[in-house]
Amino acid sequence: MPVPTSELSREIVVYLYPGLTALDAIGPYEMLRGLPGAVVHFVAQQQGLVTVDSGFLKLQADRSCADVTRADILLVPGGNAPAQMGDGAALDWLRRIHAITRWTLSVCTGALILAAAGVLTSGEAATHWSARKRCANLA
Repeated sequence: MPVPTSELSREIVVYLYPGLTALDAIGPYEMLRGLPGAVVHFVAQQQGLVTVDSGFLKLQADRSCADVTRADILLVPGGNAPAQMGDGAALDWLRRIHAITRWTLSVCTGALILAAAGVLTSGEAATHWSARKRCANLA
């Protein structure tokens, strides 16, 4: 029996933002890229280099948020979450993409960004221990 097209391709979007923690994006990327049919895109508000929390390392966003209208898997890394929590354009985009993903994932304080976007409305979420109460108050 042929495998449905939706099972052959997995659009995976890793959201990049200034001050993210590189490991929170790269660690899951290393695992997700190995999924059968994985197509991974690093996405930011604007295409180009994004400086991580070290202030030294930069990751390349190959697409802008405006260019991405769907994803099977959305990953939001932790890092400078408070700045993203107040970015209306980022939160709007995350809400739109989350509404059509099969899976929305976060690492560490990335959960705070998802909570600020209003997408942690059911189920459980995990975050860094120091952000647990703040995340619960937002969700």
